[in-house]
Amino acid sequence: MRQGCVHAATAVTAVPAPLDVCEACVEIGGQWVHLRQCLTCGRTLCCDNSPNRHMSRHAREAGHPVMRGAGPGEAWTWCFEDDAMIREADGRWETYDPFMETGVIVARQAVAAGRSLDVAEDHVTPQGFPLGDWVAYVRGAHADGSLIEDDAALVEAIPGWTW
Repeated sequence: MRQGCVHAATAVTAVPAPLDVCEACVEIGGQWVHLRQCLTCGRTLCCDNSPNRHMSRHAREAGHPVMRGAGPGEAWTWCFEDDAMIREADGRWETYDPFMETGVIVARQAVAAGRSLDVAEDHVTPQGFPLGDWVAYVRGAHADGSLIEDDAALVEAIPGWTW
């Protein structure tokens, strides 16, 4: 079962559009790789791939746990407290694993097209999805007991799936 994210319910507010710069990097003359926006106060800061990691520092220091991707075309939200992607669903916020969900769709399509899911770990679909990594990830999570029940049910519903 997906877990509810209680942090988003109290943190996500109406914020203005994100800036196209990291506010903190501009102040210190730093550089950024990607931008993130705090959904509590609206600050636009840099990601953890950037040298200064301003957004995660802001989340810790200000206690603002929820941010979103602020680059062009980005439409995802992250909760630092849950250490997970989150989304609105049925009027509440929940954690989810987009890699798992995309993999289920791609695996179903492969099976429907008559292809096997017994693929090499480095197998990538023509559309660019790392299906081999996904199969290994799912089987590994099942083997070590970390695969959540809802995800296991989705995988087991794929015709011909074997652990």
